[in-house]
Amino acid sequence: MYLFQCKDKSGAQAKIRVSSVDWALPGAVAFECTHDELACRLLTRCRSDSSGYFNLLAGCKPLQVEQWLEYLLEKGDITELDIKVVVPGESSYTAALELTTEESQSLLDLFYRIGKFNRLQITRYMKQRGNAALLSTRYGKDELERFRLLNEVIRILSRSRRSA
Repeated sequence: MYLFQCKDKSGAQAKIRVSSVDWALPGAVAFECTHDELACRLLTRCRSDSSGYFNLLAGCKPLQVEQWLEYLLEKGDITELDIKVVVPGESSYTAALELTTEESQSLLDLFYRIGKFNRLQITRYMKQRGNAALLSTRYGKDELERFRLLNEVIRILSRSRRSA
């Protein structure tokens, strides 16, 4: 889960949450903003070095959002930027996902057990996910696929909770 918070000169604030385990995988996006002008600035002509133009609200990669917000910060359109990564297993992870029902949390815990994930594995993967060379030497193809499947489960649970 990637949490982006930014502020502009007038004090308007925006929060962008991308539900993804890997910075290079697309995830569902939640967007909140306190002022229309800042919202328009953040949502118009979004672009990143890695993929060109993208639609932020349609679901995108955390890498794209990070590059876009860094660009706006350099340009002076926003004055503050805070990026936080919340990993599965942290106590704040469930709150960040907004999984408030016991059933959703129980289901996620089951997927962790079925996939034989433990907190150490997930934390280690999250710390190393930005280094493709290290990932390819440390994890096999099957192991990387397990983490990507876990990402999909989290996205589905998140979407089903919001639509309920």
